[in-house]
Amino acid sequence: MYGLLTLFVGALASVQSRANGELSVDLKNSLGSAVISNAIGWIILWLFLLLRKADREGFRNLLLAIKNRDMKWWELTGGVGGALFVATQSAAVPEIGVAIFTISLIAGQTATSLLVDKAGLSTNGKEPITWPRVFAAIMTLIAVTIAVYPDLGKANFKVFTVLLSIAVGLVLAFQYALNSRVNVITKRPMVTTWLNFSVGLVLLVIGLAINLMRGGSIAPLPNNPWVYIGGPSGLIFVAVAATVVRTMGVLNFILWSVTGQLVGALLLDWLLPTRPGALSGYLISGTVLTLGSIAFSRFFHANQEKSRAKKSA
Repeated sequence: MYGLLTLFVGALASVQSRANGELSVDLKNSLGSAVISNAIGWIILWLFLLLRKADREGFRNLLLAIKNRDMKWWELTGGVGGALFVATQSAAVPEIGVAIFTISLIAGQTATSLLVDKAGLSTNGKEPITWPRVFAAIMTLIAVTIAVYPDLGKANFKVFTVLLSIAVGLVLAFQYALNSRVNVITKRPMVTTWLNFSVGLVLLVIGLAINLMRGGSIAPLPNNPWVYIGGPSGLIFVAVAATVVRTMGVLNFILWSVTGQLVGALLLDWLLPTRPGALSGYLISGTVLTLGSIAFSRFFHANQEKSRAKKSA
């Protein structure tokens, strides 16, 4: 159930990327696009807080936990990951290309998720680093590499930018774990998401202000409503992540969500291609391979559970 839900929001993340990308082109400013997308999601989240009693109670729980210092300051920094992702994406993609940026990002996420799960930073508890989990992470990275292979020829390799992209993947893996901890306090995914969007929006506005002071500009807002769905799509992704990581763990969430992103990209390139040949055999092969790595991971986990049950019986 949680796997399918994560697969869905992963596909939704592809829709978010497409919409934000088009908005960025229309505005001629990636940070401006990120601020608008985040602001739309933030306003929607305020509506949830104002109109739903359960969410208002969750918001009070959050404020009370902060006041009583029941939460450490670093547990509140989940939104930093999203802001860093958007800012780094806007700077890295022109230098190293989408393909290398994507591979670097996924490498950072999958490798770090093994350590995050082992340390028990999420509310799922501690998960040991086993060969099957490492294998599933490596296979997912290989699958993503295959999926973006046609674009690798257009990419440049710059060590600092690649390391920065890997670091952002590292931060995102921590973000998923931190959000699951916040969600235990708030008991409301929308409140946890509100905290993420608030932190991220502040950082993005600061980044945009610096960009404008250094000579950047923003074109007039487009009339196409499609380009504004990035914010709502993003808040759904963060809310689901905050909920399911508690049960799935960070690595499994990343495996499922990356697969969902590839499935979403495949469907978008099939139904709404942005260029000739967008839907390639590489993308299809990469998607199938990620599904295979998840099937392997689930099979091993089921066998582990059976072994534990026999030992305890």
